Parts: sequence; structure tokens; C-alpha cells
Amino acid sequence: MAESSAVKKGPVAAGDGPRHLRARRGGAASARGASAGGRQVSRATGSTQTMMRLYTDDAPGLKVDPVVVLVLSLVFIASRIVWLVASAAMVLGQSEPCNGHVELCARPYNNVSFACTHNSYSSPPPNALLVLNQENSIEQQLNDGIRAFMLDVVRNKPVATDGTSNIFNTIASWFSHAKNADDPLESVHLCHESCLLIDKGPLVDSLTVIREFMDANPREIITFIIENVSGFSPTDLQPSFEQSGIASYAFAPEFAPESSHSGYKWPTLNELIAQNTRLVVFMDDKADVTLVPYILPEWEYVVEIPYANVNPVTEFPCNQDRPYDGVPRDLVVMNHFVYNRATLAGKNIDTPISAKQVEEHAYNSLDSLDKHWQTCRSVWGNRVLNFVTLDFYNIGDGGIFKLVDQINGVST
Repeated sequence: MAESSAVKKGPVAAGDGPRHLRARRGGAASARGASAGGRQVSRATGSTQTMMRLYTDDAPGLKVDPVVVLVLSLVFIASRIVWLVASAAMVLGQSEPCNGHVELCARPYNNVSFACTHNSYSSPPPNALLVLNQENSIEQQLNDGIRAFMLDVVRNKPVATDGTSNIFNTIASWFSHAKNADDPLESVHLCHESCLLIDKGPLVDSLTVIREFMDANPREIITFIIENVSGFSPTDLQPSFEQSGIASYAFAPEFAPESSHSGYKWPTLNELIAQNTRLVVFMDDKADVTLVPYILPEWEYVVEIPYANVNPVTEFPCNQDRPYDGVPRDLVVMNHFVYNRATLAGKNIDTPISAKQVEEHAYNSLDSLDKHWQTCRSVWGNRVLNFVTLDFYNIGDGGIFKLVDQINGVST
């Protein structure tokens, strides 16, 4: 039976003690008379013999029960297995796509391109309006792969700034959907310039549709670029974000605006997903992060190339348009849509071209978009064009999605 693992204490008689000690005393003389060759053999094999004696009764010093050794060995093996499983889980997590592609996960937000629609809300019904920019609803756009949305917010029931009524306000009130013009949930609508032209209802309704998509697709990042037509305070928009539930996804940066307007440390797509702050919101006017921290001032972070492109267009420009200071920002909007222009009493009136005109001129083809991108590369170098923006994105050969993949360097 094996010895106890405790070290034996107390006096030991001359003839007693462990066998290896008696062997050493009895063989001392012969050891001293050993030849040099014997000492070399001893040195060569000593370490092996010591290791072999570690688990035997002849081993010097503390003795370890073989059962203890077995248990420790099993614990070590189990810990390695747990480590390997955890490592595999981490790798698996990294292999999940971000906005459809694993390659995008480690990239900062400002180094990724997104498919964007201009006046995203402006779709039928009703049909045949001159102010339509899209054929598909926001819900369908999401399902097709659009990930950035230009939204115009307009006060549904205009209020006279001088406190008096006028004929325009009176007529507008006849068509108003708002039950209470003072209630932001009722008064903040998605309209094109005026809700008399096209009214797609309260902002909160469209935000709810987008929030439901984000609920069902937890690895998708969405961007809003809001045109504040009616000059709302961000606190006027906040109730729509809160009521729809989409505010819980909104990204509020830790960095503060800098005089350089660029060089911010944007999170990667993976970080946005991990923090579940997958909605980035910009607004062109009156954004104030001290009031609503997740509605960001567009011109602090974004530049746009020219948008007033008049049909027919032979070559789309790519110089910086807004803001007009010529100072680059971290993100670039590539406007690739066209207007029909009429001149009345010396004033230009621009209206969106029709889906049929888009198709006839192949504006949305990959060839047209790629030529525009090459023009932009001559201006912006290898900078990513972050928001490739189209009217009637569904017309053509899917060029918007193909170009976005090209810019991102991923397979279509």
C-alpha cells in the first residue's frame, strides 16, 4: 500500500528508515570507488531515474498519492477543454456577419459604405405624384438591403409664426391628419417640403416599422439622415423615438465635437452590435446633443457632394457641396439622383425624375454608379463613400448594392 502523503517526523533508528536511505549508507564506499565512466553514466541517467522515482515509495521527500495525481491531471485536461470551447465560441461569434459581411465587423463605422435612399418615405400610395422618389415602402427597402434613410420631418399642421392665421394655414388644416398640433407625436410627419404635397403620416409610425426590423435583425446597423424642414427642436422628435422604442438602439458618442470636424474614433460595427447601439442618427439643423444626445449634428460629421443634378446628366460631380466651408468630415454622402428642372418667373423649380426616366437613362446601373465612384476617387482618393444615395433604387441591375460591395471590398 502506498505511504501516507504526509512527511514522516520523529527520530529514526540506525537500522530503520526508508530503504533508499539504507541503500545510500551501505553503498557509500562502493560509490566513492566508482570509475569515471560510472559517474558519467550516473549523470546521464540520474534525472530520468529521479523522475521515475517521483511516484514510487523510493522517491525522496514529499510523496503524492497516485489518486491525487490522477485527479489533478483530469482537472488540468478539463480546464484545457473549457478554454478550447470558450475560444471556439469567441471565434464563432466573430464569424457572424455585420450588415451581411464578416469582413465589415472589425471596421469603424466611418470606414463602411451603406446603401441609402433619398426621401426614403416618398413612395406610393398615392401613385403618379410628381414628388415620389421611391417605388417601395421603407419596410420593403429594409428587406432589400437599404441601410441608410433620408427622412424629411415637417410640421403637419403649420403654425403662423406671427400668431395670426393665414389662408395657407387654413387650407393646410383641412388636410391635416393631426388631432393635436401641439402633440409632437401627432405634428411631426414625414412629408416632402409640405404635407400638402405628400404626407406619409407621423414619424413615429415609420420609426416603429424600422424598430421592428432591428428587433428581428440584431446584426444590422441603420442610419438616419434627417432634413429638419420645419426647424424642430430635437426634443420635438424625441417622443417619436421613445414611443416607437427605437431610441433604445440609438448611438450616443462619447467623443465631443472638435474644431477639426474630423478624426473622431468611431466604433466598429462589431462594437455597435455588442453595445446594441445600432442606430446612428444625423440631423441637418438644430441638432443639440445636450438636449438629445443621440440626434447628432450632421454637418459636424458628414459632407455631401452636389445633389441638384439636373436631367440629363452626362457626368455626376463629386466635389464637396454642403457644408460650404470646404473642410472634410469623417463621412461622405454620394448623391446619385437627378431632378427635372422648370424655370418659372426666373425661379428654378426642381421635381424628382420619374422611375421611367431613371430606367431610360440607366442612372442606377452599376456602370453609371461606377463612373461616379471613379470621379469621386479622383477627388477623395481612397476614402470610403459612406452613403450611396439613389431615387428608385430598385430600378436597374441592382447597381447600388453592387457598388456598395465594391467600395467595401466584399463579394456581392
